[in-house]
Amino acid sequence: MNRTYHQALDAMAFPEETAERMTNDLARAIAERQKSAACETTTAASKPAASQAHSTSGPVPRFKKRWQLVAAASLAGALLVSSAGAIAATGTLTTVKGLVDDVFNGAPASTEVIDAIGRPIGASANSNGVTITADAVVGDRYNYVVVFSIARDDGESFDVTPNDAGTLPLMFEGPSGTHIDWMDGGGGSIHFYDADPNDNAIQMVESMSADTFNGEGIIGNTARVHLENLCVLDGVDGLRTLVEGTWDLKFEMNYDDTTIDLPAGFSVDYNGLSADVESVAISPIGITVDYTAHDVMNWQNQDSGKMSDRNEAEMNRILNLPILITLADGTVIDATEGGSSSHANDDGTTSVHKTYVFDTFAEPEEITSVTIADMEVWQK
Repeated sequence: MNRTYHQALDAMAFPEETAERMTNDLARAIAERQKSAACETTTAASKPAASQAHSTSGPVPRFKKRWQLVAAASLAGALLVSSAGAIAATGTLTTVKGLVDDVFNGAPASTEVIDAIGRPIGASANSNGVTITADAVVGDRYNYVVVFSIARDDGESFDVTPNDAGTLPLMFEGPSGTHIDWMDGGGGSIHFYDADPNDNAIQMVESMSADTFNGEGIIGNTARVHLENLCVLDGVDGLRTLVEGTWDLKFEMNYDDTTIDLPAGFSVDYNGLSADVESVAISPIGITVDYTAHDVMNWQNQDSGKMSDRNEAEMNRILNLPILITLADGTVIDATEGGSSSHANDDGTTSVHKTYVFDTFAEPEEITSVTIADMEVWQK
């Protein structure tokens, strides 16, 4: 990434009119894309049938690479812009576990779509004098960003000092996080900041990618959030509990799909092997690429749970397809080491689903080119 974490966080303080312009630009870009859909070249995701392959060292399991990303701080500002008008959310199927949860704990909060951004209605939970609310969600088929507010009921401010990067050194304990119905793995990052030090709330931004069992994406599914014990990462005392409690909330992942499909159906060479790229999809918050590598991981047994250097090298050889996105200001986003899921096919190939969430809000008109393995597959 050419932009540093600190530079990305600087964008968080832009004026409200700038945030509103970003939101309106996104909505306009979606409208323009829909009007010209008949004239655009689009490629649907293509995933070949797969089965478990076997090597001399035993079966190769379906593998998912997990990763950490810098949260989209600049996007958080755009998500918090207020606007008018609403579109009713639509329902969807859920998992058996999700159905049981809905029956005994109530249905998920519906989510209105306002200027392409999803705004959950009443998605909040209270524990020990603190209320956590899902304020906004935006994304594409597989990538999303959610902004949560964490507010003290007594109206007082949180006594937490930002670190050198400008974020708050906070985290939740235990099995905390968000799970989306039909989710089959994923990864990303969470960070906290204080938009207004004088009020009683702080903000949490969750920036994630999610694979699904059915391959249909996450839009319309239910997000189930479980959070335990808000803690401060203290450099002197270690982990210190700031607020003890448990918060559970759920809402529909309903927002305008900002995905734009780019031309695909070509072959590239990388890391000493070749691959067929079946689909390339980009949005203001991330990129998704599906491809078939013409080889499988030479996976070796290892004694411990820690991945060996040999296996890690094999994983990177197949999964680290070079992907670069160039923006109008010269910024180059390197998505090479994004999150990936893969499975080996009987014909000696590996199908890979690769996603990456940007650390900055990339307006459609700001993206000038997309390069995959030294091949410029799209240029403005």
